[in-house]
Amino acid sequence: MDADCATTLRAHAARKRKAKPRVVQGRLEDIEPAELRKSLALRRGEIALIAGGPPCQPFTTHGRRQGIKDGRAAGVFPRYLQFVREFMPHAAVMENVDGILSAALSHRPLADRTKSRPLRPDEMKGSFLRWLVREMARLGYSVSWGLVEAADYGVPQFRQRALLIAVRGNQPCYLPPERPDAPRATLREALRDIADPGPVQPLSARKRSVYALIPAGGNWRDLPQKLQVETMGAAYNATGGKSGWWRRLAWDETSPTILGMPDHSSTGLIHPDEVRCLGLLECAAVQSFPRAMHFGGAARSQYQQVGNAVPPKLAKELGTHLMRHLHGQADGAPPSSPEWRQASANRRIGTHGWIGTSANGKLVTTINVKIRDDHIWAADSNIRVTSHERQREIRGPRGSRDQRESRPRAK
Repeated sequence: MDADCATTLRAHAARKRKAKPRVVQGRLEDIEPAELRKSLALRRGEIALIAGGPPCQPFTTHGRRQGIKDGRAAGVFPRYLQFVREFMPHAAVMENVDGILSAALSHRPLADRTKSRPLRPDEMKGSFLRWLVREMARLGYSVSWGLVEAADYGVPQFRQRALLIAVRGNQPCYLPPERPDAPRATLREALRDIADPGPVQPLSARKRSVYALIPAGGNWRDLPQKLQVETMGAAYNATGGKSGWWRRLAWDETSPTILGMPDHSSTGLIHPDEVRCLGLLECAAVQSFPRAMHFGGAARSQYQQVGNAVPPKLAKELGTHLMRHLHGQADGAPPSSPEWRQASANRRIGTHGWIGTSANGKLVTTINVKIRDDHIWAADSNIRVTSHERQREIRGPRGSRDQRESRPRAK
């Protein structure tokens, strides 16, 4: 619906030599799926893929986490499902911040949570994800979901994002396998052939004076004690690592996540040698965009487009993996979880798994990391939980006598 994004897409489409993509500018909620399908002369089940990246603000852990009650999400997700129902593609893909995997359908603020008022099922962690994947499964799709790390696929930045992959039929398409043994791409490699940084978001004189004191790879902790307190303000006494505050990038390290505001003190993307933000074309290179990519709109809008995007190199890996699955060439076994995913399981409870319809027509969900009692999956039936440390089947609601633990016997 963003005019600048539409300009970017049209410029990209104009370079296509064969089929010219059609860009429809407008709010998803205002476009009727049936009318669009008929105008394209498409039959149900004819297209290969519907891909969408709904707004992340309702789900980020840095926001209010209103989920589907947020105006930016309230109409988008139901409409997305309507498009899938109308077009019935071979596959559907969704990308978002990792908070979408643990979000609740109805968020209850922490201040309103008391022991005397237990959370309702729709207020429990993961209830939004459960609703979404069940809706997809009822349309005849097997759905897998989880986190991917862009750096595992050759992108020169650390960028963990949630992916949801739905395919028609009973065999899920699992997340694309990582390449953890491959060396991480660095900022130096990403910017090696960038002669012109493009538009550069300016820094205030105060910020320039602070960043001038910070070495490459450093952050606010490299400042004198008095200046640390002054520049950090209330964040100085806050908990957490705060490693992104007043940060300078390092040439021989993988870049942190590219965001739409490279000049903000808590998310800054400051050049290793020069006292300036990374330029637009430098950010695009770290995102793995083609060098000839053109972005529409003013500089601030262009930065936002680059920061909001799925890295093209990650998208290509996912597309290739999906094509192999649709052609029956992919490995049908679920991948093992990399170490970083296992280590983060405590923070991202129940956020890796898949759902499909069994032979008797029941929806069966498999969770591929351990779960906890405050998560919706722990109170669900027809859940199978697997992990490298233990295997557990939950056959009834939380606390029922049907809940049992079993360990595989040694052979």
